[in-house]
Amino acid sequence: MPFFDLGGLLGGVGSDPWAMAARLAVTIATDGGSEGNLDPLLRIQVEELARVAELHVAQATGIVLPSNTSVEAVSRGTWTEQSLDAYRPFFERFGDAMASAMEAELAAAGDGGDLEADPLGALLGQVFTSLGPMLVAASAGSMLGHLGQRALGQYDLPIPRSSAKVLVVPVAIDEMAADWGVPVDDLRLWVLVHELTAHAVLSTPHVGKRVEALLIDFASAFRPNVEMITEQFSSMGGLTDLSQLQEISESMNDPDTLLSMMRSPAHDLLVPQFDALVATILGFVGHTVDAICRPLVTENDRIRDRFRQRWVDVTPADRFMERLLGLEVTEGTLGRGDRFIAGIVERVGDAGLERLWADELDLPTAAEVDAPGLWLARIGLEGDLGEVATEIPDDLSGLDDAS
Repeated sequence: MPFFDLGGLLGGVGSDPWAMAARLAVTIATDGGSEGNLDPLLRIQVEELARVAELHVAQATGIVLPSNTSVEAVSRGTWTEQSLDAYRPFFERFGDAMASAMEAELAAAGDGGDLEADPLGALLGQVFTSLGPMLVAASAGSMLGHLGQRALGQYDLPIPRSSAKVLVVPVAIDEMAADWGVPVDDLRLWVLVHELTAHAVLSTPHVGKRVEALLIDFASAFRPNVEMITEQFSSMGGLTDLSQLQEISESMNDPDTLLSMMRSPAHDLLVPQFDALVATILGFVGHTVDAICRPLVTENDRIRDRFRQRWVDVTPADRFMERLLGLEVTEGTLGRGDRFIAGIVERVGDAGLERLWADELDLPTAAEVDAPGLWLARIGLEGDLGEVATEIPDDLSGLDDAS
């Protein structure tokens, strides 16, 4: 992640930072090589399976696919370019928040603040302010490029897309099928069902808007901790000490170090809400895909387990991007969503899932995700009241959440 590749960034000053980001992303996603055109026969095979998948998804409980939904088989490069456009607003909001906070720090220094007595801090602040858009765009390109190397479809992360097209990467799917030792058609169909199910949920207007609002709020909450950043550089004997600069650069590329320098108290309020919504979406999608594919895909259980493991075993670059967006998917996230959906089905059957996405007010709160009986009671589907009563937690503060 080229957060501090200042030489490379300075060489691109004056260029469109997002055009540079797109080139970088595609180069990484394709391992620097040129991709050939997608085999027309492969595209036809995927489109035929897509019609089968769409039919089954449309019949699933609680699913409403937009009428203009279509599946498009694309290369890694095309997936990466289009995905960068989808992710760009969140990275830009992050960059705006960081730039505004840094400008405020510099203004305070000019008024006699702490940075006035710290020329190095002021210099770093000016560098980040002037190169901010390029830093953000280059980092976004790098991270999307890494994601594009392994993406099977567009909902590897539950981020809404404005387009009615659902992108899948058949070359990556076929490579994964060989790696996992499962039939190609099995994995193709499974991925298509997963992508269409996720698309149905995230294309629901109030659900997509809620996820987008949380993404924007999360990105806007970042604030650079100038004191911590300056401390990283204060041990240098001078700006010409290249060995120390390399050590600092490596430490600054550590996700935990970087995030600790940027997180703000607002994130502590957003994380419970975002985690709960992501767990609910992934739990519902996982349950629905399993119900559809169990009778259709001979290797359903194996594919399901391996797919879940992909979420947990991600590269450091992918994990950093998840945490930067507020979408970190862990085994705990997946298990939490599974338990919530299972609790609903156990009490009122699959019919209870129809209410999950029916209205914005029906979206579960953080407390309700951990106690599905509370959610059922609130929306009027109590089921067994005795079971609901046993699940009321000691701390009900989360019930005040807006969603």
